[in-house]
Amino acid sequence: MMCLIRRCALVCTLLATALAQNTESSGDFTPVVSATCKTGVMSIRINFSQPFNGVAHAREFRTPSCMVLGNGTESVTFDVSLTAAAGSPDHCGVYWNHKTDERSLPLAVRVHRTLELAEDKFYVITCGKAGISNSRNETLTVSLRMLNSDGRKVLNAAFGMPYTLRAELNKPDGTHGIRMRNCFAFSTRNNTVDLLDNRGCPLKEQSVALKTEDNAAELTIASMFKFPNSSQINFQCEIGICKGSCMTTDCKTEGRIEPADEEGAVTASTGLFVLDPNDSAVAALACTEGGVRPLWLLYLAIALGVMFLVMLLINCFLCTAMTCSCARTDVSVGQQRPLRHSPVEAGESTLRHASK
Repeated sequence: MMCLIRRCALVCTLLATALAQNTESSGDFTPVVSATCKTGVMSIRINFSQPFNGVAHAREFRTPSCMVLGNGTESVTFDVSLTAAAGSPDHCGVYWNHKTDERSLPLAVRVHRTLELAEDKFYVITCGKAGISNSRNETLTVSLRMLNSDGRKVLNAAFGMPYTLRAELNKPDGTHGIRMRNCFAFSTRNNTVDLLDNRGCPLKEQSVALKTEDNAAELTIASMFKFPNSSQINFQCEIGICKGSCMTTDCKTEGRIEPADEEGAVTASTGLFVLDPNDSAVAALACTEGGVRPLWLLYLAIALGVMFLVMLLINCFLCTAMTCSCARTDVSVGQQRPLRHSPVEAGESTLRHASK
């Protein structure tokens, strides 16, 4: 019995450990990307909140000169040529904006070296975007999530339905606020749609609304859209970080002057797949999203189920032991019981003795 109880305790311990690991691994993959340019080279640095063993590469190029493999550290760096001609081994797909003379690079940061996962992040990076540190000397990171009407993170969205793009400080220290700006959506074929300008104001042609808090900012998309011939869509925003709360921008006035109350900025992105409302996968998505909430209730139900099974096994063991004990007691009583003669046999025995 003691052995059974120890095994059950071991199972409960393993279950609790697995749940804890699952909770820890469910954290968002939020790389911090920065780039500096000089003498025809873009130097890219990517910081992570945990050891990185994936791959970072120019989105359409996986050649040795356009990629870097994670080696278990929390940062990777590599250089990309800004002047390499198309078709050369060093060409990584750098785009040149002739109007602003700005060069940008579509970048993919993948969790796995070979597989393409939903957690992978895609960026369009330019030079000069650097992060800052908080009061605890920790690099401030921002997570960008797409939320449904229930406030839950989604990786698949229904075309035409409302969603909210939420940016949030991962380690708020109470002394910094954020502002969303320069938000745009882009496809794998480099089609882009601008959502917010460099001041953080919604563009007039887009059905979006902006809401700002101290540690978070939200961009409401009234109707989810997608690009032709592609169901995958990526969103990217520059997140301005202010000392204290960011000032409210007057979007009624025209102008392209960037806010002056920011200490720095980081780039955040997220991606998802947009499904047709008539697709059966949307119905399956609705069923999946209607899971057990809150999550601790699921863990509690699992723990109670395990406890029920443990008690059931203990009861079965005790009942079996009691049954065997009762059976042995009955056999012992039967063996010790004295032989009794019937009255007829006793009478015949008395007559035999009298005749003698």
